[in-house]
Amino acid sequence: METIYLEHSNPGQPVIESQSCVFALGFFDGVHFGHQRLIQTAKRISEEKGVPLAVMTFYPHPRQVFDKNNAPVKYLTPLHRKREVLKNMGVDKLFVVKFDPNFAKLSPEDFVEQYLIHHGCIHVVAGYDYTYGYKGNGNMETLKKSGNGRFGVTVVDKISYNKEKIGSTQIRQLVHEGEMEIIPKHLGSYYKVNGYIARSYLLQNDMQELVIKLDADYLVPQKGQYKIQLTIHNILYHGTIEKITIRDNYTLLYAYIYEDFNLSIGSPVDIKWLKSIYEADHETNIVESVV
Repeated sequence: METIYLEHSNPGQPVIESQSCVFALGFFDGVHFGHQRLIQTAKRISEEKGVPLAVMTFYPHPRQVFDKNNAPVKYLTPLHRKREVLKNMGVDKLFVVKFDPNFAKLSPEDFVEQYLIHHGCIHVVAGYDYTYGYKGNGNMETLKKSGNGRFGVTVVDKISYNKEKIGSTQIRQLVHEGEMEIIPKHLGSYYKVNGYIARSYLLQNDMQELVIKLDADYLVPQKGQYKIQLTIHNILYHGTIEKITIRDNYTLLYAYIYEDFNLSIGSPVDIKWLKSIYEADHETNIVESVV
């Protein structure tokens, strides 16, 4: 997958040769069921038209730009993780637009001309509530008018769970509250983060204590203890998170694993959050998706 970074405030950035593409538009934090349907729809259209599938996303989150307190935004899928997920879904090109005050002032008409037409868009797929341009004045109806005779537009309807729209906001709330066992109903898989081993201690009771360091961009629960699965060097381990420490530039997870192995400091770790250990045990049937 080719990744292309665009910055509206940088007129000196290299000119990119346009190639006809089908574009999927959105922020795609979490790449949940709604996002997956959108991208799958765009993939199908791109295959029918015989052109690459391009995803256009934005970074950082607009709230990072408009928040007067400049509080850092935490993500379900930081950019490096989002790239990995989208690549696995068959995306051919990823356009990452830097969201800054200059880009935020762009009119809906200029967004269409400079970011869609200029980069070879022949068809757009986006959610029913997608907005764009200055103050979000552009919507799917204005996009259809702009595309008339130039590009097609497909609108993807909302997907609901328990009569509520599946969306990043709801999933973020579940993570914040530590209700990790509910997340697969929205995401299609358990919530996952990745980091590396900062410290490792072998204990006398055939357990191992790990301190795992995560990128500060990851959203994690503020507190609590959780059942987890860890993948380290392609080996699956079972364990618990006993403590979470959130700093400005990183997050530390203090975990125990039940297998007695001398794991090396610096080893990459993939963590799957299963549930709060205080929740009553129950069996769930979770079908892993492409996430």
